Amino acid sequence: MSQESLHGLTMGDHILNIKNRGRQRGGLLVALLPLVLGLPWAVGGAEMISLHTLSRTPGFQPLTTRADQAVLATRSQRLQLYKDSRRAIFDGVTIWLNAPVEKSWGRWQIARADVTHTVQPLFNPASALAAKGHTVVVLDAGHGGKDQGASLPGGKLIEKELTLELAQAVRDILRRQQVDVRLTRSADRQLALAERSRLAGAWRAAVFISIHFNAAANAQAAGIETHILAPSGCSITAQPAARGADAQACLGNRHDGANMVLGYLMQKSLLKYTRAEDRGVRRSRFMVLRNSPCPAALIECGFLSHPAEQKKIMSAAYRRDMARGIAEGILSYLRAVQRARAAQP
Repeated sequence: MSQESLHGLTMGDHILNIKNRGRQRGGLLVALLPLVLGLPWAVGGAEMISLHTLSRTPGFQPLTTRADQAVLATRSQRLQLYKDSRRAIFDGVTIWLNAPVEKSWGRWQIARADVTHTVQPLFNPASALAAKGHTVVVLDAGHGGKDQGASLPGGKLIEKELTLELAQAVRDILRRQQVDVRLTRSADRQLALAERSRLAGAWRAAVFISIHFNAAANAQAAGIETHILAPSGCSITAQPAARGADAQACLGNRHDGANMVLGYLMQKSLLKYTRAEDRGVRRSRFMVLRNSPCPAALIECGFLSHPAEQKKIMSAAYRRDMARGIAEGILSYLRAVQRARAAQP
């Protein structure tokens, strides 16, 4: 469980604009047509874009709809959307949108913020990654020292110990792939949230992954979730609407598009290796995400409070699978960055 979920800290961020940078391989525009972004509606305070217009962008197939569902797709990718819901599914992985999709008089609309920060980076990752680094990976083992994080009665499972073990296992896998990996902590010591981000900056990190485990009063809550920073002016997934402070810019939002790609690849890989319940890529404002100098994600690797999941987490074999999932997600991201950079003229 992230430290800030205990303290309830929130803060704002900064939104990025779409820029027309030409065409991606396969014909899909790296930047969506200016026409698409020029026809907004205001619904519930959010600027909305027609999905029908969006689907006419080169590379997309015609929008397909049912009573309460719409599908935006290319030949190889598929984003399933639901009426009046922030939940979406991209190629089998749950993605939580910045605002609910709307349907009015048969016309489907999606928030402008989701065109910019969800649709574009997912369908065109090169547009978000071409200028990103791919060398140093920083793994942040959550909690430490006096801050135990979540735990079970009797000390059978303690989050600070699990996160450190997992970070070290991921480090070892990545080093075998010749990846330069640093840990924010390599022992049981307390580390301020600001110091974790400072270290990532000092090491010129290309990727920052903060590792946590979850717990909830509801013993039925289960599954894995990946948190990325919410765009400026948008609410976090856990809140129905944005607050005034959510408009504030912060360092981590320089990487909004890359954060989306990273979050998706991390969640996809973790689900593949663990077969855990998919709680999705979620928008949050944890301090380590707000202050990150590079693309960042905070992963919650399961609920210690769920009896069945607790039993799996106690298994060394399951934790090894989890480490492989985290490592493969990071490697997938680094490879995507390398492809994007290689494709630059």
